[in-house]
Amino acid sequence: MLRSFCIIVGIIGCALNAHAELYRYVDENGITVLDDRVPSGSVKHGYEVLDNQGRVRQTIPAARSPEQLEADRAAHAAQKQQLEDDTTLLRLYSSVPDLERAKARQLSQIQILIETTHSNISDLQVQREALQGRAAIQERAGRAVDEMILRELAEVDAEIARLERLISAKQMEVEEVKSRFAVSRARLGVLLGS
Repeated sequence: MLRSFCIIVGIIGCALNAHAELYRYVDENGITVLDDRVPSGSVKHGYEVLDNQGRVRQTIPAARSPEQLEADRAAHAAQKQQLEDDTTLLRLYSSVPDLERAKARQLSQIQILIETTHSNISDLQVQREALQGRAAIQERAGRAVDEMILRELAEVDAEIARLERLISAKQMEVEEVKSRFAVSRARLGVLLGS
């Protein structure tokens, strides 16, 4: 009876030993340790699961740092944004020539606005010259220049300056549109495989 019990215990012990797992991890002192369990403090640094012959069965990676998690979130957000941008690009343009036509239309609209603004500046300069002529007549007559003429001259000068700033902004917009369409053209070419 005792002999049977010892044999059963031995068989059970061998069976348990055959399924025993070892863990290899680095402890807080930087020492590599083999053990049948991984302490909770070492889990975050990652570990390896070994079979009974010492071969690596599974590698559990180290926990990601807050910086790595933030970088992962940022990369995921950028990937999501790129997908949305690609979807919009494909919805707007069916081909590269289609995109080029849209670019030409947009640049044409900006150019028309610039030309109209130049024309408005020319009209204001004619108006300014007329006001200056009226002021000169009053000065030659020995009178002080009428306050209304001076106020109108200041308003015309302010409007000319505003329109010149508008032209500068629109010229910068032309460059931005060209740059934006160049990026869109390159991406559309990739998406369409051309």
